[in-house]
Amino acid sequence: MNDRLPIEVEIRNGVGYVWNFKDVLRLRTEYRILGSFLGCGALYPRDEAGIPLLLNSQEIQVLKEARVVRLIEVGVLSQVPGSSIVQAAVRHRESNYKKQIQIFKKEKEKQIHALGDRIVEGKRKKLMSKLKKQSSGLDVSAELSMLSRESLVAEEIDKIQTISEDHQVVQLFSEDPWVTSKDRVPSRWRYPQGEMEKCRLLAFRKLWKENYFIGEGSKFGGDFLVYLGDPVRYHAKYIVICQGRNACDAAVPRPQDLVSKSRLGNQVCKTVLIAKLHGDNVIFQQISRRKTRNEDKPVENQESCKVLLSPPLLEDEYDPEGLEQ
Repeated sequence: MNDRLPIEVEIRNGVGYVWNFKDVLRLRTEYRILGSFLGCGALYPRDEAGIPLLLNSQEIQVLKEARVVRLIEVGVLSQVPGSSIVQAAVRHRESNYKKQIQIFKKEKEKQIHALGDRIVEGKRKKLMSKLKKQSSGLDVSAELSMLSRESLVAEEIDKIQTISEDHQVVQLFSEDPWVTSKDRVPSRWRYPQGEMEKCRLLAFRKLWKENYFIGEGSKFGGDFLVYLGDPVRYHAKYIVICQGRNACDAAVPRPQDLVSKSRLGNQVCKTVLIAKLHGDNVIFQQISRRKTRNEDKPVENQESCKVLLSPPLLEDEYDPEGLEQ
């Protein structure tokens, strides 16, 4: 597969799915797109997440604008498979079963050949024990004289039983092998629709172009979590909360709302950024805490209409303290 080809993203019910591991790695390392894993890991399905990778609407749109992805829809996946596909699947499974029988037998033969000397020694001990118990050991003596490694190995190989169909390994596909190029049709993708979607897209796009990693932020009460580097090594620095209204013309927010957002960021050691629409652009308003000169007690503070026309500059910061992520 050519890594320079557009990455296929399957659109279903308004969200995108990436089914190829190489594409997932490429999105993360080259384009700083995180997404969310929905599947189960192969080795530890209860503990590990796996493909497909779910992309949100903002991730899909910025990748589409950068011409990194190809948005497709596969309608046949929501339909009942035809008889030809069912027959192809049955033939594929039968072929795999026959190959597994051959592989299983070869592995068993290899093990028997490796244990040939032990098999001979075990057989000899059994015959010697039998000889001591019998008064007339002519038959046993003859069997001992004819004892050979090759004959015993061949005898053990003949005893190998094939695996039953119930014990065969069943392959689980990450992609449908019977979907053709004709089944992949271009998606009618339309985004954004509405004021809030526009605000989220503009905020995501602006931060993404500033080389941030952007993750899902609902677990912290926001729209996005913003990382200075890959989340494997960095904790989130900012919580972005999108508001679909003009930053300067909007009504003055209640002090209680500012306090709650400020305390939210303070408790999880992150800075809260409020993203607001300003025409066809988005502006960021930072809410932080400060101490007064005369009091040691922290108080909530928001400078009047302090607008960050661009996100804070990148900081080369790595947090090894294990703070809540």
